Amino acid sequence: MSTAGASVSLVPLDRQHVTRTREWANDPTVSRLMNRARPVTEAEHDAWFEAIRGRDDCVYFAVERMVEPRHVGNVWLWDIDSRHRKAELRVVIGEPSVRGLGLGTDAINAVCRHGFGRLNLHRIYAYVLSINPGGRRAFEKAGFVLEGTLQADRWTGDRFVDTWLLARIEH
Repeated sequence: MSTAGASVSLVPLDRQHVTRTREWANDPTVSRLMNRARPVTEAEHDAWFEAIRGRDDCVYFAVERMVEPRHVGNVWLWDIDSRHRKAELRVVIGEPSVRGLGLGTDAINAVCRHGFGRLNLHRIYAYVLSINPGGRRAFEKAGFVLEGTLQADRWTGDRFVDTWLLARIEH
């Protein structure tokens, strides 16, 4: 199963995407925005990948750019709650050369179509660190609304920062 946006295709995260995913998780810029505490070892990453394959409370996609098709990021729905019909959305555009081109917004919209349409979700929400205003803009451009600010919510290694809670509701 794959889904598409205007400029990206979402394909199920597979073994072929694991190396790039780990590189991005260990990239200092991306790692800071994801609030990673330390680098991820190859063994840890492989164990994580194997663990998510059998879960039904998350769905992971590789984000592939349609122009010059290649893996440029990942987007996923996490903590899928079928009773309350909600899930958390997380997105990473790891490829530096394509950041700022709207691919994150496009990936967010595409995974929301999947969540609302195929998973019958009612609410999709996201947490964005205040050190990532571009991330907040991507979600807002995709129809997410700021619901609140969690003050001094996350430790970045040198200070506490606020976290924005944004959500999109499907009526």
